[in-house]
Amino acid sequence: MILKRYQKEAVDMLLGQTKKLLAKDGSRVCVFRAPTGSGKTIMVADFLQQLASEQLQQSYTIIWISSHDLHTQSKEKLEGYLADSVYTFSLLEEVQDAAFRQNEIVFVNWHSLTQKNREGEWSNVLMRENENDRNLPTFVRNTKQEGREIILIVDESHYHYWSDQSQELVNDVIAPKLTLEVSATPTIEPSPSDVATGVAGYVVVLYDDVVAEGMIKSDIVINKKIGQYKDLRNSADEAIIDASITKQVELVNLYKQESTLVNPLLLIQLPSSSQSTSALDRSKLEFVETYLSDNHNITVENGKLAIWLSERKENLENITLNDNDVQVLVFKQAIALGWDCPRAQILVMFREIKSPTFEIQTVGRILRMPEAKHYDTQELNGAFVYTNLGKIKIAKDDDSQKFFNVYSSHREQTYKPIDLSSVFISRTDYGDLTLSFRKLFFEEANKRFGITKADIGKAAYDKADKDLELHLDELTNPVIADAIIQSIDGATDVVGDVIEFPVPEADLKYKFELFAKVTSLPYAPVRSHTKIQQAIYDWFDNFLGYRGQSRAEIQRVIVCSDVNQTIFNEIIQTAKNRFEELRKIEQEAKRRIKEYVWNVPAVDYFNENFEE
Repeated sequence: MILKRYQKEAVDMLLGQTKKLLAKDGSRVCVFRAPTGSGKTIMVADFLQQLASEQLQQSYTIIWISSHDLHTQSKEKLEGYLADSVYTFSLLEEVQDAAFRQNEIVFVNWHSLTQKNREGEWSNVLMRENENDRNLPTFVRNTKQEGREIILIVDESHYHYWSDQSQELVNDVIAPKLTLEVSATPTIEPSPSDVATGVAGYVVVLYDDVVAEGMIKSDIVINKKIGQYKDLRNSADEAIIDASITKQVELVNLYKQESTLVNPLLLIQLPSSSQSTSALDRSKLEFVETYLSDNHNITVENGKLAIWLSERKENLENITLNDNDVQVLVFKQAIALGWDCPRAQILVMFREIKSPTFEIQTVGRILRMPEAKHYDTQELNGAFVYTNLGKIKIAKDDDSQKFFNVYSSHREQTYKPIDLSSVFISRTDYGDLTLSFRKLFFEEANKRFGITKADIGKAAYDKADKDLELHLDELTNPVIADAIIQSIDGATDVVGDVIEFPVPEADLKYKFELFAKVTSLPYAPVRSHTKIQQAIYDWFDNFLGYRGQSRAEIQRVIVCSDVNQTIFNEIIQTAKNRFEELRKIEQEAKRRIKEYVWNVPAVDYFNENFEE
């Protein structure tokens, strides 16, 4: 996983606060607030990757909860991000054992799990006692009896999580050691005193940092040039459709000028907020389909129109791909939460809402940049909303105030170009080892010990054992005993008995981390040392058969043997040399130097909070 700077900083803060909270007594809460489009899932994945490399006092199982079917999307994403990690991934109904395993991530449909019947009993079979003991309360009870605690990750904590039934399930059934609430709009925020004293955790990703890295749009313009369509059509609904289609075609041409294959997607949201399709929705859908077909040749049949409703799904396959042929998607609010389609850039809202207040969350589906970068053409860095609302208010939070622009200002016609020459050089990396180092370490370690693909388990272990000190009797801390010096002036080597002491696990962890930090130089140790540690762990697990053993046993091999440290230092140095060569090639490929001439923009957009 290659992270942006703000993502790395957030993960470091999250890891630091989590370790402190896990070391405290009782159940703790940490809130992770990150804007829509900032990459919350990849940040949590990197956090989990690093957490696994820490030598914690206890072992843990992760329960990941999401609303409706979003838990399956989360599972697919985490499996991709953490494919080479120590974690295993299961839906709750797929759990095989009587208890959750160490480093198992269990994904749960929270909405389904928290339902109760008229008698006040849990409705879901996975919440009720049964003869097979296959239910969440039993899994949790058995897990804790085996000495493992639970970390609860709440995906989008503002949604369904704070109902009485949900809190009953969290507090009485799961009782997690740590609850990590991940949301763009968390419903609670720990007090400054609780955060300062370590009672709770709070990590924030700033919206401006996400925009600056090119991950999301720089602004949203509402009803751009809608006045041009006033006399051309009979209704506001027709006008906003025409304006949005014109904008979509304009953006297509601009992407072509950038030599990038992106087909910007136009989203049309039906008006009612109910989960099912109402009579109002059906009427509006019929109007939209007819109007798009008659006036713009956009239909389901020719593959340019997609429908996503509870009872009707058309042309949805591969719709999130940047070059997919679908131009327009008609949907309801139900799909908005958790659905990622970075090419979505225009939103038409036929919504009958009591308070026409726009928030970042309202238009979250059109925030992402299709290629996680900003373009030279500024128009491509914006998102566009067209709505039939008569009045629009911007939410009072800072992010929304900066983001939504309703008004426009135009450059004076008498303006004379000033043509300021400007140069932008993109930063290509942050001076640390990345996960690509892991593969190079594997190759160099196997080469050093003569391990081939044919060597499995004991065969590979035996080859490594010829050079490494792997047995417990070789991995101790020798202390001299009963030595007698008869003449201090003439003494050279002091001879005495040697007693072998085991090394405490706390010392193992500290010295292993120190070894990783020293060998990670000249790369930034604060993040690179975890890549060194994980590469060593994974090599022992994958090739020497250490999977399932305590990380302390691998640490002991490194820490308690000067011979082993020398060998692994040589392997790491060779792998770093290869990594540096690869890094230079990747840097050159990523390096972008943009030379351009700056002038006052022909048009700029602002909202009601502008300052003269």
